[in-house]
Amino acid sequence: MIAGWCTVLFIILWGLVIDRGIVVWLNRGCDRPFRDGTDFLFSGILPALAISGGTATLLGAFHGLRWEIVLPIVVVSTIWRRRDLVAVLGDVHSLSRKIAAEARRGNPFPVLAALACVAFCYWWSVLALFPPSIDDVWVFHVPLANSIIEHAGFVSPQIDHPFYGNIPLFFNLLFALVMMANGHWTGAAAMNIAIFFGFLFLLSSCASRWRACGFFLVVILIFGGSFFTSDVGTPMTDLARSCFSVAAVLFLWRYQETRRPAELFHCALVLGGAVGGKYTELQMVGLIGLALVPTLLKGRISPPLFLSCFCAFLAVAGYWYAKNLIVLGNPIYPFLFGHPGLTDAWMADYMLELGRPFKAANRHYVTNLASLQGWRDFLYILYDWFLARRLNAFFALALILAGLAVAFRRIAFLTAIGAAMFGIWYTVMFNHIRWATPAYLLFFSTGFIGANLVRERLDKWLDRHVLPPMAPIIKITSSPVFMVASPVAIALLAVGLWISHWHRVGGDLDPAKAEQLDVMLGLISVDRYLESHRKAYFMYRYIAEHDLRTVFQPFHNSNTLLSTAYNDGRDGGWQLPRYVLPAPGSDIDAFIKDNHIAYFIVPPDAGSAFLAERIGEDKIMLANSVIAHMMPRSSLILTDRFGWKLYRFDVDRAP
Repeated sequence: MIAGWCTVLFIILWGLVIDRGIVVWLNRGCDRPFRDGTDFLFSGILPALAISGGTATLLGAFHGLRWEIVLPIVVVSTIWRRRDLVAVLGDVHSLSRKIAAEARRGNPFPVLAALACVAFCYWWSVLALFPPSIDDVWVFHVPLANSIIEHAGFVSPQIDHPFYGNIPLFFNLLFALVMMANGHWTGAAAMNIAIFFGFLFLLSSCASRWRACGFFLVVILIFGGSFFTSDVGTPMTDLARSCFSVAAVLFLWRYQETRRPAELFHCALVLGGAVGGKYTELQMVGLIGLALVPTLLKGRISPPLFLSCFCAFLAVAGYWYAKNLIVLGNPIYPFLFGHPGLTDAWMADYMLELGRPFKAANRHYVTNLASLQGWRDFLYILYDWFLARRLNAFFALALILAGLAVAFRRIAFLTAIGAAMFGIWYTVMFNHIRWATPAYLLFFSTGFIGANLVRERLDKWLDRHVLPPMAPIIKITSSPVFMVASPVAIALLAVGLWISHWHRVGGDLDPAKAEQLDVMLGLISVDRYLESHRKAYFMYRYIAEHDLRTVFQPFHNSNTLLSTAYNDGRDGGWQLPRYVLPAPGSDIDAFIKDNHIAYFIVPPDAGSAFLAERIGEDKIMLANSVIAHMMPRSSLILTDRFGWKLYRFDVDRAP
């Protein structure tokens, strides 16, 4: 994990160095090219990653993503931009000095904000050591990153699937850049954590003053539930593309506020990253384009700036769509323009899956907003899924309304885009709530902007009527005693709130959360935690430790990949891939003999309708027929705490 974090920091540093030179050139006509060094550091992380990813895309297109090529390019370009490197390092040093100076003045918030960042980073890094239980991580995202590393770039298809092997892979490319150095999937988790921090810093930097306090407000709004934070350390692309997508909107808002050309350029960079990571983010191109139409018609964006932004967008996002157009004849393969390599039946099933809610209980909602019932269902979903039982969401809504009341024109743009994103999600992508992650993240971001606008309106009143009477108190806060007591008191309050959040109604600490804390403090090992809280972990470890061969496990989508992940990357070929099944009507004994099956696993939900829909009813029937054939000549050797059962099959035993 340490190697992964060092790689991530070097990637960001190189991107910041290149980005600083671009910002200075674009803002050369402004009175102040930078608001200050701190703002550049906080707002520049995501653009820096977009620059690094765009450069890696260019190298990968020519199979040049090798250390012997990457390192010389990084070294030469850094030497070429050495003044920018010194400036960036100077900004980092200046930030640390500002934090220390504020602490000496009796302001504990910058120090506490820095400590909070370290604590969150450590917490997510520990959680990232837990192998994810999400199948997509092992079926798609990690294999895609490994394929990019193995091929030193891109092939078509990237993995052995015509659809998933040809989707946009910008974030999988970022994962691969880190995994090239640390050789482990935790490097991808470190990149995801860095992207989330980059978004939090960008949002905090949108505050005109008191950015440390703004960071804590961001934490209150976004960390008020586990909707976002539960996936921070997971090598999935949903949160990452959401951060890039919403960051594009924030940079456009910053451009409208400051008219600095670099803000619009940053908008194009991160929008390219979002579109290069998922087809769904093409919606943002349309929404941001519509928002820019009035500015373009008024001639406020010069042709050179527009061309620069367009080239930046294409440099980051264009490869994936150009490759699909050339190779497959469809830039957004396999949608709209054809699907070579995929059967019509497969596409029909896939479109059916995308077009209806994943849970059958949600399929009665009307998604047609041209009808009155559609609007009723839409408003109900907005309330029940995104507001109800979420105090932070109601708080964000109140801040948005307050912002609209005090500065309607400055926040209406963000509010309108957020409403449009929720509408697009409900009418087009109402398959799962995770597709609404960008809209929900923009909702909380708009709440923060609303709070900042309200505070700006109160600034003059505070400066005239509140701060002068507080002068004696400010003097007291500068005393050495208060400088020590204040951070301690705030830290104790934060710990108290944290622990109270983990308590159940009965007053007992949630055992799962308590054991996570024990892992973070080093009181128990990661293995012990995973054995208690992760399905199949204990059983897959047992199979590897005893070198059992071959295990028939047709009920787990990613059984072979998780078996490798749970055993420190070792792949002993212990388990038969779940898709290896006998042909209908074939000899089952021959199938068992040909595949050397000596063990099999039966989970407690082997006969559930959910598993049948997830894996395929026909495949489940075949799997159950094999197990029914083996069961009379089998003996139970292990049952884990989740009800999974491991059987030994004795071929010579009489049924």
